[in-house]
Amino acid sequence: MYSKVLIPIDGSDNSLRALNHGLYLCSKLKSKLTILYVIEIPPFVYIQSQKLINSVMTTLEKEAKDILEAGKIQAKKYDIEPETYFLEGSNIGSIIIDYSENNNFDFIIIGSRGKGNFKHALLGGVSNRVLYHSKNPVLIIK
Repeated sequence: MYSKVLIPIDGSDNSLRALNHGLYLCSKLKSKLTILYVIEIPPFVYIQSQKLINSVMTTLEKEAKDILEAGKIQAKKYDIEPETYFLEGSNIGSIIIDYSENNNFDFIIIGSRGKGNFKHALLGGVSNRVLYHSKNPVLIIK
């Protein structure tokens, strides 16, 4: 029933708790796991230096890879070899939903709040969007 599970993470405490819950469930259900990190592209409207933009994006990509690598290390404790991906965009919730639907995931496990901007931190914007707009079952971890 839940043969393909998607866990989006951002390095926040809630996303890491979601990862741990997901790893436990995947180990019991023998599910294939994908860990996804979405880089929120900052607004570069006022930055005129392409070199500075490239530097910022390189830093964000390194952070994404480090967090995904930490997720892989955590998964080894459950004898799980997850696939890991990172994507870029400005609407993280929509990117997660599209990725889930385009890759036929059965289930999404996501933290209730992440490291997003102030509004999203208060409202849980990404997890809220995923919960209400995804066609897949969603488990939100606090």
